[in-house]
Amino acid sequence: MKRYSRHLQIHQLAEDEKLSAKQIAARLKISIKTVTRHLNMERYSPPKERRVSRKIDPYKDRIKRLLERYDYTAAQIFRMLREEGYRGCESVLRDYVSQVRPKRQRAYLTLNFDPGSSAQVDFAECGLINVGETRRKLYAFVMTLCHSRMVFVKFIMRQNMEHFLACHREAFEYFKGVTGEVMVDNCKVAVKSSSSFGTPLVNDRYADCAAHYGFKVVPCSVRKPYEKGRVERSIGYFKKSFLNGLDRDNLSLTALNHGVRQWMENVANVRIHGTTNKSPLEMFEAESATLQPLPLFPYDCGVIVRTRVNKQYRVVFESNKYSVPPEFAGRRVELGIYPEAIVIRCDARLIAEHARSYDHNRDYGLPEHDKVLIEQRRKAKQGIIMKQFMELGPAAETYYQGIRTRRLNPATHIRKIMALLSIYGSDDVIRALEDGAEAGAFGSDYIANILEARHRVSLRPGPLHLSRKSDYLDLEIQAPDMDAYDVN
Repeated sequence: MKRYSRHLQIHQLAEDEKLSAKQIAARLKISIKTVTRHLNMERYSPPKERRVSRKIDPYKDRIKRLLERYDYTAAQIFRMLREEGYRGCESVLRDYVSQVRPKRQRAYLTLNFDPGSSAQVDFAECGLINVGETRRKLYAFVMTLCHSRMVFVKFIMRQNMEHFLACHREAFEYFKGVTGEVMVDNCKVAVKSSSSFGTPLVNDRYADCAAHYGFKVVPCSVRKPYEKGRVERSIGYFKKSFLNGLDRDNLSLTALNHGVRQWMENVANVRIHGTTNKSPLEMFEAESATLQPLPLFPYDCGVIVRTRVNKQYRVVFESNKYSVPPEFAGRRVELGIYPEAIVIRCDARLIAEHARSYDHNRDYGLPEHDKVLIEQRRKAKQGIIMKQFMELGPAAETYYQGIRTRRLNPATHIRKIMALLSIYGSDDVIRALEDGAEAGAFGSDYIANILEARHRVSLRPGPLHLSRKSDYLDLEIQAPDMDAYDVN
């Protein structure tokens, strides 16, 4: 395209501006030979590509025949051709072999599973979700029944043991039965150690769960996820059908799980499957009869963590603080970690239970735990007030005994009486207590009245003002005593 544009530009300068070949070459800064060649061409034609003979050209057919016969490596072919006289570069031969080698496509055996024989499980990463003031990773646990293709999906916040086991339990309860085996990859929560040689070692806790429900754990080979292709395809379908375009920023974990449950029952498990040409629900009707029955009691999926209660009667787990009764401060306790709850025990006794939080650096205190300590502080403060009251002397002790026998809340009356000390002083309060005890008036209101009456300012009488003249008729004036004037 660049050469064609240059051809048009040269002809335009020659025809429109009447420039010579030398002038065109000077303006375009190209050689006169190039200008002359374009001017001699009435119609543009691209230059012919020059074929460069290479040392590998005589051996190209030989290389193709070798690759058709067997899947030789480039190094093997290079050694063969060297013996036949090839003197070219090995890198050139490798490039050519990579171009002409027949495309290899791995063949996979189509597996057929009997009803109720197997299920496959895996985790799926689902982006981020808002949890309080924190952005956390969101995952999904997926279990697929290999025969019917029935799928179970549960959104979770962790890929750890308690979530893994709890999702198994919920999946079996959703299917109302247990398959004979469960195929998993080599994740840490399922397989403790694995290698290309030998049998993988199943995680002890997962093996215990398998024994409880009666299924066999079948780990896939290392780096061979296609061995559990049923669940891999279910995850792909789940992401396209449910996650694609879903706004997770404004949805909670509960809302997501409610939505995916509706998707399972109304979309995923009732669609016509491309392989079976039937809906998973239709095939599950026959498979459900072959599932093992659920055990009488569900498996306890909690993980035990041992820790110590701090001075603020809190235990710390994943940066969050959870309260316990104050009397357990400083003691060692056991945390039962569940996907949705934190259960705290001490000496095999349940002492607290909290909803699990996936936020960061939050404090979760139960009101009854704080109430115990507040009550203890209130009693301690009341004890100090009582001690100060008794220090007022025998009158205080006598008055307290009277309050105890005649009042329902003596502590409240003592606290109010002690408040009067800052107003009237200890001497006046003691005198009021003595007078109240002598009069049999026991209560803070009586003491307050006595003190107020004694400190009330008495006003001198003023002149009498009558508003009506008729009131003068009702006045009685005593005659003055004149005997005082007879005294010598």
